[in-house]
Amino acid sequence: MVTRAPDPTNAQRAKTAARWAIVVGVVGFGLKLCGWLLTGSDAVFSDALESIVNIIASIGAFLALRYAEQPPDEEHPYGHGPIEFVSALAEGVLVAVAGMVVLTHCAETIYHGKITVEKLDLGVAFVLASAVLNGIAGFALLRIGRATGSAALEGDGKHLLSDLWTTLAVLLGLVAVWITGKGWIDTAVAVGVGVLLLVVGSRLAFSGLSSILGQQDPEDHRRIVRILDAHRTSSDPRICSYASVRHRHQGRAHFIDMHLRVPRTMTVVESHDVASAIEREVLEAVGEGTATAHMEPCGDAACANCAKYSGRTPA
Repeated sequence: MVTRAPDPTNAQRAKTAARWAIVVGVVGFGLKLCGWLLTGSDAVFSDALESIVNIIASIGAFLALRYAEQPPDEEHPYGHGPIEFVSALAEGVLVAVAGMVVLTHCAETIYHGKITVEKLDLGVAFVLASAVLNGIAGFALLRIGRATGSAALEGDGKHLLSDLWTTLAVLLGLVAVWITGKGWIDTAVAVGVGVLLLVVGSRLAFSGLSSILGQQDPEDHRRIVRILDAHRTSSDPRICSYASVRHRHQGRAHFIDMHLRVPRTMTVVESHDVASAIEREVLEAVGEGTATAHMEPCGDAACANCAKYSGRTPA
């Protein structure tokens, strides 16, 4: 078994990014709130409501990161990392709820037949400023989340980028109302934003739930299998085959176990060295965590790798 310890630099970087995400959320909400108060726009209302979710989600991501960095204890022998998946799940639920609130607000507007939008020039300016801010912050959080392996930051980054697209749609709607004078366009855009929030929130929540339930990362699996295949098919193979390759995330940490079959004539010491080398290589590929290789003698009497190993020239 080989363990790759968490990088304290990554943890600090993730916490710093989470703090800035909270600041960005508050400033973005302030800009959109000003835009809504000036214009009375349904579309800007929907965008401002999503910013409230941004703030709550960013605070949740920051708290989740602080909790996740606690070392393993008797009650949590695998660490506290899964809290990040809970944070991502909660954020998805909040986004979906915001979408339902927006659609309810639009239904009330249509029912009462009151669609008026005012001071569009100032409203466009405030909303545009918030779009630029969210775009920069979203890309930064997504990049840092992937670099540090933080599910909470990555979820927050995806949310901010989805917010960017909705804000751009709101801007286009405001410009269309400004040019045509048709207020119904604003409500139509708001309905579209509400539907988008429902879809994005549901997907984010499902992703967080899947991670909590231990769904394997397909990209991690490809990396692990690629390494094992390389060892199995090399000119001087050290493993004959492999099976039961399993892995899961616990926040940023990975827990990997695999069954490796080695040539029958390989000694215990040699098989231990092979296992340690492969475990280290796997962790280099996927990130921090623990890799465990269970070694077994090859049971195939006609195995070509066993024959190669037995007939090799000693080093």
